[in-house]
Amino acid sequence: MCLICLNGISSSGQALISGRLAVPRYPGSSEWFYLGGVLGFLSGSGSESEARSFRTWETEPPGWFRFSTGEGQHTLVFTGPGHFMRPIVMNNLFVRSGERVDSLRPELDYDYAVFHEGSWDPQPAQSYYQVFTARGRSVTHVGFRLASDGVDGGGPGSQNVIVSIHRRMDGAPDTWPQVGPKAKVVGVDCGGAKNPVWYAGWNSGEVPLIPGASYAVKLRPEREDGILQAFWKESAPAETECYRCGKTNTGWQARRLWLCVGTDNDGLLFPYNKRAQKAYESFAGFSKRWSQTYVAQGHSLAAVTLHAAVGGAQPPLSRQRAVVRVRVGGPGGPICGLEKIAVGVGNYTGDASWGAFGVAFAPGEVALTPGKTYAIELESVENEHTLSGFVNIKGQQSDARPGFNPYRKLGEDIYDQGTAYKDGREPMAFDLDMQIIEYEHQAYDWELALEDRNYLTNGGMEHFVPAHSAEVGLEPPPPGVSGYRVQGSSVGRDPVGWREFRLHPGTRFAVMALDGARSNHCARIFAPGGQPMDGGWVQRVDGLKTSEAYRVSGKVRASWAADFEHQVLVGVDRTGQQMDPEASTIEWTCLPPRHGEFIEYTSRPARPATNALSVWLRARTTWKGDSFAPFNADFDGFSLRAVRTTPPGLTVTITR
Repeated sequence: MCLICLNGISSSGQALISGRLAVPRYPGSSEWFYLGGVLGFLSGSGSESEARSFRTWETEPPGWFRFSTGEGQHTLVFTGPGHFMRPIVMNNLFVRSGERVDSLRPELDYDYAVFHEGSWDPQPAQSYYQVFTARGRSVTHVGFRLASDGVDGGGPGSQNVIVSIHRRMDGAPDTWPQVGPKAKVVGVDCGGAKNPVWYAGWNSGEVPLIPGASYAVKLRPEREDGILQAFWKESAPAETECYRCGKTNTGWQARRLWLCVGTDNDGLLFPYNKRAQKAYESFAGFSKRWSQTYVAQGHSLAAVTLHAAVGGAQPPLSRQRAVVRVRVGGPGGPICGLEKIAVGVGNYTGDASWGAFGVAFAPGEVALTPGKTYAIELESVENEHTLSGFVNIKGQQSDARPGFNPYRKLGEDIYDQGTAYKDGREPMAFDLDMQIIEYEHQAYDWELALEDRNYLTNGGMEHFVPAHSAEVGLEPPPPGVSGYRVQGSSVGRDPVGWREFRLHPGTRFAVMALDGARSNHCARIFAPGGQPMDGGWVQRVDGLKTSEAYRVSGKVRASWAADFEHQVLVGVDRTGQQMDPEASTIEWTCLPPRHGEFIEYTSRPARPATNALSVWLRARTTWKGDSFAPFNADFDGFSLRAVRTTPPGLTVTITR
């Protein structure tokens, strides 16, 4: 097998993943709304490595992120705390030693999303209803931005805003029934830098939806006499409109509010969500180990984020780690699935640091049973080697004491199906301020999941130039040899979309019928009479993305198992070149392990160096054997598909 390093980086064992976190300002917009201040955690498969962390930039370039990591398969999560963005989990990020993955653009999938700030309601309103069509089965995240907080604009005053979801019915929106509990957004304060996107959240299932049905998000001040003013965008009457309630101009507006609605439409569930935007309020207490019990809804753990702080002479949170374990039944139960190491990310003042620990899991690494109670346990893995000798900005030296101080959930964010445990044994009268994300669907061999589109032309070898068998070089059995057989019937040569190459003049090519009806075909490379050969086909595929990885899969059959004299080879060239079959840039796999039957083949993930890959099919033999056992190689059912990076769904292409 031949490997190559790309982009001018030596084979160092490290890889870089970078990109931007953004969403269009509104459907169809070419302008991007960049998401800064979002926490990212990248975890390798298995339990050996610690997570990598990054907070997306809020300055230029906003939304930018960068992870330096080892080669292999990774899972990436972008999350809060208390961020309006419904978290994203990306699976199957395969990187190789020395590889750069630039311009990764995670996709944010909202049921409704308008981030337009070019206009706003010119008059104060008492409430707004923004209609949306449900795609998921429950609401978990709502974000909104106001032009005025209704109190004192850019001044120091603020007010609480109530967010609720309502099922669209006949009549005016103020008669529509509420679905699920309302959420209170505390201290909404607008004006300049004080006007972030405000957030309301729910656990999965708390606000149930019927996919395809119409609902509305209602925004209103908590005080009965309160007012507010929203950003909005002009819209055609046929588009989703908002309904405005006020002392004047009550009714439907040809406008869409600055608002986003995230629902369970992406294969993720949030059984233990951060439901209040406010963070970092009350400490739970310093300890080496903390646990939180909860009831699972999904079939596999996806990510855990715990909001915590370290202080005094402790190293900053970015240099702190905690092993994450899942225990069945409670803090004293048996460990379920893999343990993984979370890493911290957050703010640091020189003598204190606060933020979050986070870690991501691949599908199946921690299998769960919906309805069962589990305990998420975090235990510091720091030691004298990692803590000793640290001196903070005040000259205080570390006491080398491992541990951390989690934050408690706010009073508005109650979870009544579990509790926190200090040191894994002492129950607390509060819950930890954390977020648990699960995969809704079961998944097996998810690292082999692929998108449906096949980028190869004629990978099934069903399209070819018809030809008589004599034209493709098939020969009758040699005189006196009764055992010679040509398996199948030759119907042509030159499969459409593939370019032929020949390194030995004795190489022959054909397209063979695999059944009597001639409705299924394969491409064959052979040499009559047991002579040497070396050649095959190549296909270049353009229009690929360097931010995506691809797998080649197909079926190979040969009349000899691979040995020193006989090889069937499938190659992938990440440079996309198709002129030199002996180029060092081709990564070859030698097949088959046994002869006489089709063997399934799947390549390791490959990322194009620019915008193209080339796929090589090759057979060669140096054997001058008896004519009754000639060497031939058949290829069928080949595809080039992008590796699926979204969470498990109900249906997906799996290659093995």
